[in-house]
Amino acid sequence: MNPIKESSRFVLRVSVIAFLLIATVAITFVVNTQWREALVLNHFAYLPIGIAAAWWGRRGALIALVPVATLWTMDVIGLTAAPFWTDAVRGVFYLVVGGVIGTLSDSLRGRDDAARASESNLRAVIEASSTGVIVYRDDAVVFANRRVAALLGDDAGVRTSIGRSIWDFVHPEDRPRIQELLQRRASDPQVALRYEHRLLRPDGGMVWCDIASAGVDFDGSPAILVSIYDVTDRHEAEERRLELLRQTREQEDQLVHSTRLAELGEMAAAVAHELNQPLTGIRNFARNATYMLENNAGDTDEVRSNLRLISEQVDRAARIIQQMRSLTRKSDREFVPVDVVGVVREAMDFLSPQFRLSGCEVSLEFGDGQPVVMGDRIRLEQVVLNLLTNARHAMEDSASRHLWIRTRIEPGAMMPVVVEVEDTGKGFAPDDTEKLFRPFYSTKGPGRGTGLGLSISLSIIKEHGGAIEAWGEPGTGARFTIRLPVAPEGSRPIEVTS
Repeated sequence: MNPIKESSRFVLRVSVIAFLLIATVAITFVVNTQWREALVLNHFAYLPIGIAAAWWGRRGALIALVPVATLWTMDVIGLTAAPFWTDAVRGVFYLVVGGVIGTLSDSLRGRDDAARASESNLRAVIEASSTGVIVYRDDAVVFANRRVAALLGDDAGVRTSIGRSIWDFVHPEDRPRIQELLQRRASDPQVALRYEHRLLRPDGGMVWCDIASAGVDFDGSPAILVSIYDVTDRHEAEERRLELLRQTREQEDQLVHSTRLAELGEMAAAVAHELNQPLTGIRNFARNATYMLENNAGDTDEVRSNLRLISEQVDRAARIIQQMRSLTRKSDREFVPVDVVGVVREAMDFLSPQFRLSGCEVSLEFGDGQPVVMGDRIRLEQVVLNLLTNARHAMEDSASRHLWIRTRIEPGAMMPVVVEVEDTGKGFAPDDTEKLFRPFYSTKGPGRGTGLGLSISLSIIKEHGGAIEAWGEPGTGARFTIRLPVAPEGSRPIEVTS
């Protein structure tokens, strides 16, 4: 309280009690000397005693000594007609009543002081808290602590916001969702809610907040207490993480595409050889048909046969070119049901010319059933291409060149779809197993590969919820096993169209 006001109130109270005491002494004298009747005195004397005890507690009750001393003094000097014992009893009652009222007043004042101290401490804690606190009633703000001011970046604005609508602080895009939550709580105001929304700042900025709200009694009336936790850093970190993840995926996609282009370059000689055969056939059959037509040699069926053979060779060349286009194209990530056997066949079709030129014998062993997984067909095909290319390189200096490609389903396993690529190449030491999947690690010679193939393959398979296992023995060969979760029952693989 203001010290000046406190001093003025004290002076006023002292003046009132002094006046009442003077009146009590005067009445005591008049009643005892003139009227010889103490009834009026009995009632009036309690007035200053009760008031003083109520204002100042037991210390105020000492005011009772004034009328007691006045009464007993008059008894001593013989100014009262009543027996002394009656005035003595009356004086004792004055003291007892003053003491009782003073004691009760001190007790109540102590409780009030404790309550005020508790409230003051609570407010101090709330004001010093790192949690923003707003109390509103009927959508109007009735209290906001300093942390809310700090969140909004406008202390004066928050202090003058008392009485403003709580919705003034909520981002417009978040209002419908929060209003729906509050409507659910309408049936029971004491239900606590937890949600996140954006808090608007006076400068137009916003703060992401984790909100906890519940019903409370504030200043004797129901209200809503809102605790506000600043989670802007967390949201910004999450946005940065998602952006980094997006960039990482883009870079990974680019690496996958670059790897495929590198493989296409490595396949150039084999592709040229494959295309040369149908082109040579087309040229020879066309010359034959032209000779027959120009020299009237052969019959119509022979000309027709040459034209049909030309068409077949064109189709063969078109398939080779389509394979090259598939190898070079980029695709968006799309997880759909994929036939694993189809992926293996396509990868093998890509690389079959190189295996033929390398003198490598290839065995395809497809188990029973149709292993279907949820995945990105192009990326899974890239994994198989990487493993097949590595196997071909590993067998370049081997006397025996045999490659096995197997698929099977292992019922009951967590990742039941299995693809194995096994070769009779140079193999690798068991201690190198983990190193194989590190970026830029390679067992190939200088200038052969980037060392990213297996690293990218592992990343792709993990993205599909699977795993890759590697086994090898120096001079014996190597085996890489891909394990993938099976697609949901009833999933049908999407047919690939050229």
